Amino acid sequence: MRKTVVDLFFVELDRRLSSPVSVLLTGAAAGAIYGNVRPSADIDFEIRFKNKRGRSQDEILQGLIGEISSKLGIAANYSTDISHWSMIAYLNYRQTSIPYKKIGQINIRLMAPEYWTIGKMTRFLEIDVNDITKVIKKRRLRAGRLVSLWARALRASPLSLAKGQFRRNVETFLNMHGKNLWGKAFDKQKAVNDFRRLAGLKAT
Repeated sequence: MRKTVVDLFFVELDRRLSSPVSVLLTGAAAGAIYGNVRPSADIDFEIRFKNKRGRSQDEILQGLIGEISSKLGIAANYSTDISHWSMIAYLNYRQTSIPYKKIGQINIRLMAPEYWTIGKMTRFLEIDVNDITKVIKKRRLRAGRLVSLWARALRASPLSLAKGQFRRNVETFLNMHGKNLWGKAFDKQKAVNDFRRLAGLKAT
């Protein structure tokens, strides 16, 4: 998905809106803006009205988004609270989000790249791993900051099967991709131990 496609979606939405909204982009759309352009036919975002909304407003918005999705051939995955999409906590993702642009009545922000990796690390399909590695390189994200953030996300999450899987995903990622991303001096065992310690787990 390219930035022009992302922008077009919200230009179309703005034309149909009767009141201002705030949007927070994540998923492939945010990844594209961060420099990881890849084929994708969906757009993931959080959307909230600036003013108090009612049920009728929600239904109208659903209809508008559905209309635009059909017109552009883009599947829209959206919610007023995307933190419910994952069993792994997104932490303070709203407060750390980054301004992207304003299109008419729509104020668009991006999930910060470090926080964006949490959802990718949770799902951890091959395409997600590729997305993470490309954005880490493009944005020059530091290993220590990511390890600390992933540990905080794990620690803040409710007990579930997803927690154990997330831990394994992080450790696998650090072991398999750490040196390629952060250089030969990267100590993968130390990174794993730091992650476990910060997450409140026993070091290996």
